[in-house]
Amino acid sequence: MTIVVKVGGSAGIDRGAVARDVAAVAAGGERVLLVHGASAATDALATTLGHPARTIVSPSGQQSRRTDRRTLEIFAMAALGVETFSYVELLRRAGAPAIGVFGALAGPRKNVRAVEAGKVVMLRDDYTGKVETVDVPLLRNMLERGSLPVLPPLALSPEGEGLNVDGDRAAAAVAVALGASALVILTNVPGVLRSVDDPTSVVATATPVEADALAGGRMKKKVMAAREALDGGVARVVIASGRVERAVARALAGDGTTIGAAAAGAR
Repeated sequence: MTIVVKVGGSAGIDRGAVARDVAAVAAGGERVLLVHGASAATDALATTLGHPARTIVSPSGQQSRRTDRRTLEIFAMAALGVETFSYVELLRRAGAPAIGVFGALAGPRKNVRAVEAGKVVMLRDDYTGKVETVDVPLLRNMLERGSLPVLPPLALSPEGEGLNVDGDRAAAAVAVALGASALVILTNVPGVLRSVDDPTSVVATATPVEADALAGGRMKKKVMAAREALDGGVARVVIASGRVERAVARALAGDGTTIGAAAAGAR
């Protein structure tokens, strides 16, 4: 059984605890692949280097990072030089044969549109992309020989340009490509909440439609990723907290929000 774990890059995630649990799940006989984010590390590094992060708003109201070439380079420094490096270190210390992998994800640059001064404009110098191709033979070979791949949210375009991609949707693409039995998305909240101000209002199970109706902000992208994974044949997606011990094991045991195509109503 293959499990894809996506761990967010925001502040508050207990990276050491996540790595220990991922290593424990892998030691229990599961094939595990880790996809991580890099948002907090990117923001901190961008400020240090004098190129602060900028947020753009799409015509549909979705917020995302403005990725000009310099921001892409800083994002790569944070994703590869901080987050991939750290997770490989932490996983190795926990006994898992982790290997950082860049180049296994590919796809085109997106035509990014943003609302600026009340007008919709096309950002032709934005290096944001979408994962359309996964190097399945490479990743499957690594998993079959017992390695634990660690992937940053970076892809390559057909022209060989590096691209910033959404980590949740990238993890969904990987889960679909590998025929994973489960996708676990760990974030800094306990799951999909009925009330964003009440962390105890976690919805235990929901369909993608039900989850989307409750989600706001970044959770919208996580629910979108869940839908894409389910549509691609992944049987189960869980959105749960990455701030606790045994986060992956707890998510697989029922913590957080389990999203399924035929969940019996949000509860």
